[in-house]
Amino acid sequence: MSAAHKPMPTDKMVIFKGAGAPSLQEAAMSTGRSHVDDEPIDEFFSEAIMTSFSSSVPYRQEGRNGMSLVSLDFPPGAMLPRHSHSADCLYYIVSGGIVMGTRELGPGDGFFVPADQPYGYHAGAEGVVLLEFRQSTAFDTKFHEKDPARFRAKAEASLAEAASPPTNAAREA
Repeated sequence: MSAAHKPMPTDKMVIFKGAGAPSLQEAAMSTGRSHVDDEPIDEFFSEAIMTSFSSSVPYRQEGRNGMSLVSLDFPPGAMLPRHSHSADCLYYIVSGGIVMGTRELGPGDGFFVPADQPYGYHAGAEGVVLLEFRQSTAFDTKFHEKDPARFRAKAEASLAEAASPPTNAAREA
């Protein structure tokens, strides 16, 4: 990790820039992934799913309970499996939108998820850029989907459908 993106102190004002920020993986904030029923989690994620989104961590304080900011960018149709994290998280939608159950959220909307609360969503037709705010610099993820292989098939189909050009019938509608 570059010196410009090392963990920030907690006892003074800090100005940060997003350029060159490490990815969530590079920042090593995710401390583990598991399934609530001990299903193998590799079945959730194909390479197409894992490479479909990008993340950056422009701000991360020192210590496990420091504040962190993660930016996530999902393409149209991207699906997140029902999952939970070991830390509270506040989300803010910058652009695009998501569908969470029957609710559609767009720019300026957000949602709060307490630690260990399962949730999932999928990106809307324009994709979504959202910010994650946590008072934690390390968290784990537990997946709650009952059928990992079924989720993977749905997620791959959703990405493929969103990437396909519209048919003539869809254009005429």
